[in-house]
Amino acid sequence: MASKIYLLQCVAFVDLLAVSLIVPLIASHVRTLGGDHVYVGLMGSIYSGFQLASGPVLGNFSDLKGRKVVLIATLLICGLAYAALGITSSLVVILIIRAILGLFKQTQILTKALVPDYERSEKKQSDIYGKMAAISGVGMTIGPVIGGHIAEDHPEEAFKLVATVVGICFIANAGLVYLGLKSIAELQQAKKPVKEKIISKGIVHKIVSSCKESVLELYRIEWSKYGTIFFFKGLLGFAMSLYYSNYVLYLKITYELTPKYIGYIISFQGIIGSICSYYMGYVNSFYTKDKDYSVRNFHVFLVLSLSILGLINSFNIYMYALFLIPLAIGNAVGRLVTLEMILKRSHNKHRAALIGASNSVRSLSGVVAPMVAGLIGQYYSVQHVVYVTFFVVSLGSFASYRHKNKRIKQD
Repeated sequence: MASKIYLLQCVAFVDLLAVSLIVPLIASHVRTLGGDHVYVGLMGSIYSGFQLASGPVLGNFSDLKGRKVVLIATLLICGLAYAALGITSSLVVILIIRAILGLFKQTQILTKALVPDYERSEKKQSDIYGKMAAISGVGMTIGPVIGGHIAEDHPEEAFKLVATVVGICFIANAGLVYLGLKSIAELQQAKKPVKEKIISKGIVHKIVSSCKESVLELYRIEWSKYGTIFFFKGLLGFAMSLYYSNYVLYLKITYELTPKYIGYIISFQGIIGSICSYYMGYVNSFYTKDKDYSVRNFHVFLVLSLSILGLINSFNIYMYALFLIPLAIGNAVGRLVTLEMILKRSHNKHRAALIGASNSVRSLSGVVAPMVAGLIGQYYSVQHVVYVTFFVVSLGSFASYRHKNKRIKQD
């Protein structure tokens, strides 16, 4: 089963490598086609909005119909969509493609949901998730550098070239999954009673029936059990989305950095996050008594609060880079902690649906945070966005502290 885990990690790596190749170039490409700042913000909000809607539905659909099949289908659709993004020069078509990508770009959810199919030990799963996040983080670190070099060497054809490469990466990923994975979930699905299977004559009817079954299955999940986790997930996602919405602009205005050095700062933070994610198993070894992850959750928000406070008071770029280290660590650990909190309370049947719902909470932050950051930057300043970020993570520290104490008293 170890080979299947390595393959899933490879798929997650190629996925984020491909995405990070093109995402930094999209805004500039849209501007060259005549789009303004509002249009760029709308493009990001549309993507996050469709991710918000599709996360739990697509995750639950994969629980019902087989995670491998759904993963292959989404990879192929995304590959074609990214390739089309490089061909079109229409702003309306770009918006439509971004909506399609928002609907189907759920690779990270589906690869995470497949891990327990091949590894039953919760302790080993935690280690695998950490290494998967680390390997994916390496992809996100390398991608912007490669994309930036392509943009400099081929300024006129850069976006089209990168979009084609990204499309090929997604299609190659689909091939890896098809050839390398024998889904245990699919075998279990095949053993279900015939009455649970959908019997239909037409393809359209089968698709509609499957989607309906997927949506109805969501109502059977006890969502109240996960409300607190989603609240912390939302706070963390909103704070980080708020901060990174004006990240590049903040560095330009405050420290007068060029795009080249901004790229180095982004890569530095990505490396720190990847290293921390890789050693998540080691981090967890310090919390053997923290069975419900509430202590780790509190420590994440506390570290983020202190790091944001340090960033606010940094008087040069070197001090700023120093406080980026705890910020990257807190962000990396926080994402994995909320994931593990969900998996701890979930059952195998609804695993992907819950991970999808968790991802939707983060997507909701991705819809709201850019608009909030834009309004603050428009009427106050970019620096004030960081102050609001500090307020949000401080709120998270207070709430997670109370939650931790409550869980300790219950135990």
